[in-house]
Amino acid sequence: MNKEKIKIGIDLDNTIICYDVAFQLAAKKFGLFLNGDGYSKKNLRDCIRQKKGGEVQWQRLQSHVYGEGIDNAHVFTGFHRFLWRCNQSGIEVEIVSHKTEYGHFDEDKISLREKANTFLSNNLIDNNFLIVDKITYTNTKDEKLDYIKSNNFDFFIDDLIEIIEELTLISDYQSILFSSKIYKNVKSIESWPKIENHFFDDLKLSEVELLVKMIVKNGVGEVIQLNGRGNSSVYKITTTGAPIFFKIYPQESGHNRINSEFDSTSMLFSSGMTEIQNPIACNKALGIAAYKWIDVDDSYEYNTSTVRELLNFLKKLHDCKVKRKFDTFLMASDSCTSISEIEMQIKRRLSELDKASEHSAMLNNFLENEFKPLFKKVAIWSKAGFSNDDYYKPIERQEMTLNPSDFGFHNILMSQDGCLKFIDFEYFGWDDPVKLASDFSHHAAMNLTKEMECLWFQGIKNIYGECLLGRLKASWPLYGLNWCLIILNEFNNDIWNKRCLANKEIKHNRGDILLRQLTKSRGKLVKIAECYRDKNFW
Repeated sequence: MNKEKIKIGIDLDNTIICYDVAFQLAAKKFGLFLNGDGYSKKNLRDCIRQKKGGEVQWQRLQSHVYGEGIDNAHVFTGFHRFLWRCNQSGIEVEIVSHKTEYGHFDEDKISLREKANTFLSNNLIDNNFLIVDKITYTNTKDEKLDYIKSNNFDFFIDDLIEIIEELTLISDYQSILFSSKIYKNVKSIESWPKIENHFFDDLKLSEVELLVKMIVKNGVGEVIQLNGRGNSSVYKITTTGAPIFFKIYPQESGHNRINSEFDSTSMLFSSGMTEIQNPIACNKALGIAAYKWIDVDDSYEYNTSTVRELLNFLKKLHDCKVKRKFDTFLMASDSCTSISEIEMQIKRRLSELDKASEHSAMLNNFLENEFKPLFKKVAIWSKAGFSNDDYYKPIERQEMTLNPSDFGFHNILMSQDGCLKFIDFEYFGWDDPVKLASDFSHHAAMNLTKEMECLWFQGIKNIYGECLLGRLKASWPLYGLNWCLIILNEFNNDIWNKRCLANKEIKHNRGDILLRQLTKSRGKLVKIAECYRDKNFW
């Protein structure tokens, strides 16, 4: 990218705008597909087209969604940040879409282009500037291709393989297929955060300063990058007022970290729970947030009193679940509402690690000869105590609690004024208290003494009730096995790259880190094997 002025062309529908939810709602509205929750646009299209008269029904549905129904669509996660970085780098961005003026079978003659322009104006304007340089519409794919070829784009990004394949024949074009599918001689990238990484290096401190100024009103002074906490990039920002803690979140389609953390801390703080990190401001589209800075007492050592304070916090949190403001809050990340869901999570993680093990003999040996045999035994043992229905049946909403979901000593700080502060609510949401109890006991960052663990489980019984015991006994070893796999996350290249973004110091130490994590996982596996049949909780 040494050219003085880079020009990127981007398709609109299903590349910038995601219509999955809009199609689900429209299909229900018109009685075409009543159980379409979670279905992608493509899945719904294929199902509807199979029906009698399905092609016409699908075209009518499209006309509605791209017109009146576009308000139920959303911009793909990570697109705002990519465009912002293009804007800061002087890269010209033009949207090119083959979209007719009116939809098929649209008797009301609603302009699809005007609807799209309104959507873009409402969703891509930030701080009173539009970060797209130009929007061009054509009536057909052929007209779109002719326009692209005649307008000197350096790159073009589209979700349609036929567009990308045509452009790959032109030597001067670098084309990207917005898809997870792999095609010969075609570069596919499945998400906007990954496209951002393709075009740009890590954020410079000067860029971070500009992001801070978008949400912080006080004059911004020094920007100091801190070693990251997991996957987010974090900074201390000095201002003309008090310093702030600034966070840049990874942007993922599956889980919205900033929504979980900023919304939950805002709700909890307004409910009088001031022992949490104090939220100040955020920009959700860009995935950035500011929190009050906490001056930490580094000499503090965790003990049984700390466990009691954690339990007191959970009691307050559990009491908050009756507040109406939390009624619509989403489930916690990786929540489990039945024992079978834990087993499925383990299988999903195992599938990812199996792929990684193709490039690591030591990981493959551990999974095949140590982990999988114990997993099989524990799964059979856990199922034995339940009827088939109870094993698969999810708990009711009234049995759930609000779960920070990454709860432990590693996410609390002792402030210099002697108050314990709870941080990191990126995975917060509704969940089974059994998962909360088990995760705390197994967490890789914890090193509980026997006294601490006894105190912990006794407190769990007091808060959530003795009725948990049956599910806790069956679930605890499965959650432990899940943690054996979580400890091995660094073998996953995508997760490793996020870790390196958050903490650049680890970048050249992967071999040592993988060996350490494998040793840690093996140690936990051995402990689970020793006690899972007769573990005593209270």
